[in-house]
Amino acid sequence: RFADGGQMVRAGDLLFQLANDPLQASLQEALADFELRRSNQRRSAELLATDAVSAQDVRDDEYELARARAKQDGLKAQVAHLAVRAPFAGHVIQTFTEVGQWVPRGGDIARIIATDTVRVYVNVPEHHVSRLESGAAAAIDIAALGGEPIAGRIVAVLAEGYPESHTFPVVVEADNPGGRIRSNMSARVHFQIPQSQEAVLVHKDALVSGPMGQIVYLAIDGKAISRPVQTGLAHQGFVAVDGEIAPGDLAVVRGNERLMDGQAVRIIRKHQ
Repeated sequence: RFADGGQMVRAGDLLFQLANDPLQASLQEALADFELRRSNQRRSAELLATDAVSAQDVRDDEYELARARAKQDGLKAQVAHLAVRAPFAGHVIQTFTEVGQWVPRGGDIARIIATDTVRVYVNVPEHHVSRLESGAAAAIDIAALGGEPIAGRIVAVLAEGYPESHTFPVVVEADNPGGRIRSNMSARVHFQIPQSQEAVLVHKDALVSGPMGQIVYLAIDGKAISRPVQTGLAHQGFVAVDGEIAPGDLAVVRGNERLMDGQAVRIIRKHQ
């Protein structure tokens, strides 16, 4: 064993060296067999030049050499797997085996946590979660550390929430130089949630593309009056617009692409 609980390791550091005497013996046998086959192949190649052996004999020796090489390489790979190395840099939190102990295939031998970055899992109320997106900034307060909030970023907004609390898990990640933030510390996360704003909505068919941008024709005093607008978010066939339009204004939604500014219009109300 080369690592103990509390030890810092780098990616690729040796943690444990497993013992497998039968496998090691098989590898030594394969190495010896490979050297023998290589010697035979070289000798037969030399004898072929003097017609002392046939071309078929040379091909047979080449086949045996290739077979021995494949067996040797396979056993080398298995022996290499006996060395258990750290998959990433971090702290060894706990080891689960002792020297001389039998380790089953797939059994746990150590627990390592990465400390260069940390993740905070926050349950966010459902009426706010739709306004959060991956990549958005967040500020993390950790009372145990004090000082200024730690800059973080949202890396995931999970699709499944908790029906009992009507919250959804949000994952926030932050850099952790020096490993000051430790696993299971209590944290409070602040999100920058955009506030909802009132907006005038018009039907999408009311928008007309003009040489200067989007316009909407309003029916004012029997005439079509154009109003330049800036469009915003769309929802269920309606578009938020910013311009000289007020709630209650009558916008033309049919035939407006053929209208001219100031053209006479007549409003026909159809009773259902």
